[in-house]
Amino acid sequence: MKYSVKLCINKQRARPNGTAALYFQIILDRVKTTVPMNLYWPIDCFDAGKEAIIPQSKTDAIHEDYQREIDRLRGEINEVFIWARLSRIELTVPRFKMELKNSYSRADFIAFWEQEIADRKEKGRVKMRSASAQKSSLTTLKRFKKELLFSEINKKFLEDYKAFLINKENLEINTVWNKFKDFRTYLNLAKEAGHHFDYAFKGFKMPKLRNRLDHLSEEEYMKMKNYYYSGQLEEGDATTLRAFLFSCYTGLRISDVKQVSWSQVNQDLLVFRPQKQSREMITEVIIPLCPPAKELIITKRGRLVETRADQVMNRMLKKIAAKLDIKKEVTFHWARHTFATRFLRHGGRLEVLQKLLGHAKIETTMIYVHVDNERLRKEINLLS
Repeated sequence: MKYSVKLCINKQRARPNGTAALYFQIILDRVKTTVPMNLYWPIDCFDAGKEAIIPQSKTDAIHEDYQREIDRLRGEINEVFIWARLSRIELTVPRFKMELKNSYSRADFIAFWEQEIADRKEKGRVKMRSASAQKSSLTTLKRFKKELLFSEINKKFLEDYKAFLINKENLEINTVWNKFKDFRTYLNLAKEAGHHFDYAFKGFKMPKLRNRLDHLSEEEYMKMKNYYYSGQLEEGDATTLRAFLFSCYTGLRISDVKQVSWSQVNQDLLVFRPQKQSREMITEVIIPLCPPAKELIITKRGRLVETRADQVMNRMLKKIAAKLDIKKEVTFHWARHTFATRFLRHGGRLEVLQKLLGHAKIETTMIYVHVDNERLRKEINLLS
């Protein structure tokens, strides 16, 4: 790949005041193109041989500013060619112009993340929920550092950022883990895109993820159930509590409760593809609808149960829990864990629970056995 970069002035389009536009002429494998600068300089103060602007007087203060801008753009142009050579990418003129436009993203990781998440969202390569969470992680990172060069990302930076999240942001360890997971995702995407930097996550210990298995005890679950059937529900409680109890009987995530419909039910079997897909999840789940679950379905068409926005339902569940003297920060996801722990405590088999939860590996389901062991340890202490 042969190229040249030359600073020029457009004499053919001189303005009435004697100035003309400055631009860079690029010749890439014998193909010419230009990079405009939106800067104008007196034609008689331009040295074409030296490709340089000449001060208009001894006290020309603006000359230094113009020269700085010329040097900056020339550096960015050369950086594109250096990047392409190191990446073994054959540049065409259209590709060169695109990469020059994105040159700031190559230097600044935060700028890259912002642009990449916008592109992935526009092309449908990331779901709205994931995009929102990843954007939140980016916002948190920007509170720690507004601009972050790729060259600044090292193991020490990651450790400092982890301390910031824990000690300054006061985030739970699982939330810290998710922030780092998103950080690592976009750093990997940058590497795939051809950015050259030392990979800081190699050898870095991610925050240890704690399995969050918050769930209702049998007594708390019965309080919720009895309240639903008490005939004394306050306005707005019914929709949220019905969906929550439906999840307690089926183990569905909130995302799946929102999308399952009668078209997926065949002879009391609910067959659906979970919204959340990963290596730990199977592609299709079959759940028999037990009588209590069917009682909660009050429609015969469309969605099985009515839902509201996640935040609204989580807020309502906390209000209901407080009303029932359940001193826990209940969220909708507790229903899935409550389903799993109740299933095992009532004699259900682990391999069956694995299929109901849609886990590809039995090891993923084993955590609920640990929860039950914890209950056994607490109860045996009653003998002491």
